[in-house]
Parts: sequence; structure tokens; C-alpha cells
Amino acid sequence: MDAAGVHSMATRWCASVGDLNETVAPTGLGLSCQTSAAAVNAAHVDVTAFTAGLAARVGERGSGVVRADLSYLFQEAASTATVAAVFQPMISQ
Repeated sequence: MDAAGVHSMATRWCASVGDLNETVAPTGLGLSCQTSAAAVNAAHVDVTAFTAGLAARVGERGSGVVRADLSYLFQEAASTATVAAVFQPMISQ
């Protein structure tokens, strides 16, 4: 995968964080005849907490990949300039 592909992938990861953060658990216990409503609500709290943690990790990973990709591109540009500077005197002769 080239640098543009890596950057595109990281951008998609960051965009998916928004989708994860949009997950909303239903509110209220429901009907009184639903004996498991409290358990379901407790599970929703756990899922919401997990989703928030996952969104944070995905966002951090996506940002880290973007930083690493940009660092790689800047390093490649600097290396290219250094090599060109070394060979330029040889070519001029």
C-alpha cells in the first residue's frame, strides 16, 4: 500500500469514530411487565462505555497513522533532496 492509501485508510478510521459515537442506548425501563428491562438497560450502559472506549482507541490509532504517514513523506522528501544534492556536483562535471 502506498502512502496515499495509508492516509486514506487512517482517514476512514477517524470517520468511523463519529459513527461509533452516534450509538445511543434507548432510555427508560420499558413496560413494568418486562422483568429483564433493568438488565437490558445495564447492558446498554456497558455497551455505551465499551463503544466510547473503542471510539477513543480508533481515533487515536487513526491520528497516529496519519502522523506516521506524514513523517514518512517528509523524511522521503528530505532524503530525496539530500541525494540530489550529493549527486548534483557529479552530474555537473
